Amino acid sequence: MPYIRANGIKIAYDTFGDMIKPPLFLVHGLTSNRLAMFDMAQALADDRFVIVYDCRGHGQTDKPEAYTLADHGHDLLALIDLFGYDKTDLCGISMGSYVVGQAAVFDSSRVNRLILGMAKAFDDGTGSSVAGILKKKGLKMSEVTQEEMMALLNEALWAPTTSKERRDEILAQQFKVMNHPHAVVLTPKQTAAVNTALIGFDLRPELGNVTCPTLVISARYDGINALELGQEIADLVPNSKMVIMENSGHMAMAEEPEKFIAVIKEFLAS
Repeated sequence: MPYIRANGIKIAYDTFGDMIKPPLFLVHGLTSNRLAMFDMAQALADDRFVIVYDCRGHGQTDKPEAYTLADHGHDLLALIDLFGYDKTDLCGISMGSYVVGQAAVFDSSRVNRLILGMAKAFDDGTGSSVAGILKKKGLKMSEVTQEEMMALLNEALWAPTTSKERRDEILAQQFKVMNHPHAVVLTPKQTAAVNTALIGFDLRPELGNVTCPTLVISARYDGINALELGQEIADLVPNSKMVIMENSGHMAMAEEPEKFIAVIKEFLAS
């Protein structure tokens, strides 16, 4: 797989589609990696040249001992520069939405269209939303495996209309990604750093300065980043619209994949 050095670290990435098409950077969620975005990237590659990468601290990208959401944002802007783009579309899911949101806050003139999926704009002091849920159960992220984490988050992940069979199917695909030969299982120390990077971030004071067209996608039954948190972003960003996935929880990308992709394609084409 290719690497690129940006903002002082080595970043692993992959691309999908034809380079002559408009670019789209697609950013994964917490403790995940670019492999989890491959299906989505392939679905969007008909209309875009899609770049997926492992965020710092994740996957096959370098893992500094300490970093912040600001570092994530600077990494993405550095990647945009290195790929030679003046402007690009950005799409992030869950933690990925914080990353692309931070990049847009730093310089929304570099963003053509911004897509924030399963998003929030601030941290309440625990770091990630997942860490907050685990804290209520008396656990730390660094103390549980990915499989254990998914089980502990079960109530927060799904819409009640998503059958057990469908949930098991989605989780099987998630575990397949986690166990892929190119996936990297984070150590407890690295997992702690992933979460610490998000402690105290707050994009709200600057969201009013984000001038690019922005799409916020939230899910009716999201127990990790609740619908109200997405609505708050849509209220703060001047040129924004919000779409609610009515039959999804936090796993909307997998629970309603056709609708999720259709909503994004419609927005990108507008």
